[in-house]
Amino acid sequence: MLDPQFRFSQHSLSDFVDCPRRFYLRYIARQSWPLVETGPHGMDALTYQEYLRRGAVLHRWIERYWLGISESQSNLQTSNSELAVWWSRFLATDFSDLPTQRLPELELSAPLGDFRVYARFDLLAIDSLPRQTGEGRGGGVVIIDWKTLRGENSPSQEFLKQRLQTRVYLYVLATAGAPFNDGVQLQPEQCVMRYWLANFPERPWVEIGYSAAEYAQDTARLLALASDISTRATQAGEAQFPKTDDERKCTYCTYRTLCHRRGAPGAALPDDEVTMIDLSNVEALDY
Repeated sequence: MLDPQFRFSQHSLSDFVDCPRRFYLRYIARQSWPLVETGPHGMDALTYQEYLRRGAVLHRWIERYWLGISESQSNLQTSNSELAVWWSRFLATDFSDLPTQRLPELELSAPLGDFRVYARFDLLAIDSLPRQTGEGRGGGVVIIDWKTLRGENSPSQEFLKQRLQTRVYLYVLATAGAPFNDGVQLQPEQCVMRYWLANFPERPWVEIGYSAAEYAQDTARLLALASDISTRATQAGEAQFPKTDDERKCTYCTYRTLCHRRGAPGAALPDDEVTMIDLSNVEALDY
């Protein structure tokens, strides 16, 4: 059964949507990964693990930056060249339009019916002034997420908008963000999410707004997912969590050998999905 104290997250909900069996193995059976994780774009296991490590280091450096802790020159000089490029692009980014209070690596938990869902924001930027609508920036409450994803093209705004990470993060902020608004619950229109894309300096920001209608849709969808998972978990266990029919989803899954799958031969994931296989999908790092 699902742990009574279990908190849903973008990771766990995404796993369930991709493949119910993966959710069962990871969060209910707590099965150790039988395979070393491999990555997209032809990266072997060791190359991908090093890529993840670089992304984790970048997140740590950015966290320290917002805390006012400078990185030593020795760290910067001995860093991997790709990491150095990401860091230089971060330092060159103009953050002057963000709300004035910046809180790095902030975890927030929100009620979801009889369940709870949480998010850990790479950065939450807060201002007491109401945020302007349209193209104008400044004010409001802004979630920032640092992305080290790769790909031929940067992901579209619509693709990022539909990701469960976006939907969960905005829902959690609108539901549980009152402590950052003088105790008053935030209106969805005050909440914004911005992705910073380290590998796409020509278009580093992708911004996604929020509305009351979207908040209602997210509430219904996320609650339906959590309720479905809970109901399955209290019935016949693993049998209620079937393998995905889309074997492309198995290509990078660390449980694929347990399911006797290798991924669909010759089948590729859509470009956006391949692009977005990055640190946000690594539960252990939660970056």
